Amino acid sequence: MGCLVIVLHHLSVYSPMFDRVLLLAPTQLAVLYNHGRLAVQAFLVVGGYLTAMQLLRAVPASAQSLPWVFSLPRLLGKRFLRLATPLTAALTFTVLVTALVRPWFPHSSLSAAPTLWSMVVHMLMLQDVLGVQALSAGIWYVSIDFQLFAIAVSTVWFSGQLQRWQPQWKLRGLMVLLWFILSALSLLWWNRQVNMDVEGLYFFGSYGLGMLAYRVRLSRITAKGWGIIFVLGLFAFWLEPRLRMGLAWLLALLLAAWPQAAQVTQAAPDLASPAMSAASRYLRQVVAHVAQQSYSIFLAHFAVSLIVSAIWFHFGWQAPSINLLGLAVSFALSLWAGDMLYRKVESRPSTLRRLLVWQTAFVLIGLAVMAWARFSPPL
Repeated sequence: MGCLVIVLHHLSVYSPMFDRVLLLAPTQLAVLYNHGRLAVQAFLVVGGYLTAMQLLRAVPASAQSLPWVFSLPRLLGKRFLRLATPLTAALTFTVLVTALVRPWFPHSSLSAAPTLWSMVVHMLMLQDVLGVQALSAGIWYVSIDFQLFAIAVSTVWFSGQLQRWQPQWKLRGLMVLLWFILSALSLLWWNRQVNMDVEGLYFFGSYGLGMLAYRVRLSRITAKGWGIIFVLGLFAFWLEPRLRMGLAWLLALLLAAWPQAAQVTQAAPDLASPAMSAASRYLRQVVAHVAQQSYSIFLAHFAVSLIVSAIWFHFGWQAPSINLLGLAVSFALSLWAGDMLYRKVESRPSTLRRLLVWQTAFVLIGLAVMAWARFSPPL
């Protein structure tokens, strides 16, 4: 759901078609433009939840020290490959599309032609940290996701070092304590500093709430853990009310308190007719399918929206209904492009060789676009 909202939000921000459609329902559609970005909080909280699941499974409750298989460089390298390979493939397509539509779609949503420096920092996912204009919409989050994962994994490594110093301390307890401290510092301080919004620590409050929510689900005393999340979020919201923080807090509380899947499954047959049960199963399949491909959809949708927006702009279609159709076409093609990117790139094993292949393609396309921009006649 968060992924689909972000796709619609980017259409409202970057597509001139939305300006025409806005005439149909200005007040209602303005919400998508002004607040659609709040869906990022779902990425953050669920991302933290899943990271905590991975890390707590890697460190058994009975572990007195870090398992020998735990490797900070290996986990970070695996995560980088997992994120960077589809990202580079999507950027290759986006840079090419941007160059092709630029002559007949002069719009502010088009990024500047790539340079060698911008391509390097994009391949390292450092564009926002170093103040380089992004080549596609929303990819700032990919950099933030990697930073957050690196912080989370580093807390496990640091807990292992503390445990060596004080063997009587429990390893898992140290991990969760660090998650809580970093979450509190982010919610109460870092997230309130506007100049930090390109750094992972700025977002760790929401991410950490998701991590704590998973830990609460493992606990036998869930009420106590739920209460800790509740008090922490309440204090942060009282200190400075922020809609994004309030949404992350609510999502974390729901994740921590939601019934176990087995309980829901046992109750479901008695609550619905066979027809509703079939519809429910189909809906769950659709949601699971889109959720599985959400990262690829997130990466691919901007280039698709540029193509559709350029076509509508070129033909000069002004009617709100025709532009609403254009938004629907862009949305549907974004799902299709995400499916293609998932099947051809993301679902395949993330290896260094595959990453280098896509990085080479990205650089070659970037160099071709640079040459075209330099030697082509002015418009």
